[in-house]
Amino acid sequence: MNTLTKRLLTAAVAMPLALLVFWLCDRYRVDWGVCLFMSAVAMVAGWEYLYLVGKLGIPLPRELFMFAIPAYLMLLVPWGGQYALVLAWGVVYLVVFYSFSRRGAREGFSASLAGIFGFLYIPVTISFVYLLYKAGFPYIAHFLLMVWGYDSGAYFVGSLIGRHQLLPRISLAKTWEGVAGGLVLAVVAAALLPNFWDDFPRWLPHIVALGAFVGAFCQLGDLFESLVKRAAGVKDTGRMFPGHGGMLDRLDGLLAAVPVYYFYMRYILGLIER
Repeated sequence: MNTLTKRLLTAAVAMPLALLVFWLCDRYRVDWGVCLFMSAVAMVAGWEYLYLVGKLGIPLPRELFMFAIPAYLMLLVPWGGQYALVLAWGVVYLVVFYSFSRRGAREGFSASLAGIFGFLYIPVTISFVYLLYKAGFPYIAHFLLMVWGYDSGAYFVGSLIGRHQLLPRISLAKTWEGVAGGLVLAVVAAALLPNFWDDFPRWLPHIVALGAFVGAFCQLGDLFESLVKRAAGVKDTGRMFPGHGGMLDRLDGLLAAVPVYYFYMRYILGLIER
């Protein structure tokens, strides 16, 4: 089975499954179900992050990291999520204490930064997905379709007609043609939100801007992970998704784009209320 077939089969299963989970939880208001699902995803991504930084020679407290990820996400449900912030603050201090107690001052500082960034990068960023879920299923579906649209457009256009490399020092596979194809599909996906249909000409500039911003940050997230993987000397973060790689390989663009989408939809367009 070639790589393209594996990618298509994996996407055909994973994408509807993710949408089904969010739809069922939204339909029956099972908030803890969404946080449980996000916790499972984030724990796999967190394990892969620990693997990457370990390859870079930066050991992090695995037990603390793997406990804090689901604890933070599950605490988003009760008491308005206030205690999730308390937990996050405590984790930051514990990571710093662990890093400096196990390493020298210089290495302890580097390990502290890697640990704090990892916690912000995975569970804290994924918590924006929960905010989209609370806003309503159309928003989470809209965002996911934009991310998947960009990934698909970039991959297929880049594979078919890609000639000009984007940043060969980071990734040899990324091309400017792929970026253009991804941005086009991201904009098309942005237009699928029913809120935009009543007065489409008025919304059109925002549709283009939203698709461009989300697509651009998807690409930045992809490049960031490629940079880390190249430094760590690995091709993929895992083998969970045939043809795609590991969980972080699938989430890199989403993690970078979800805060941007939430900010634009809430503060620029005012379509999402807290």
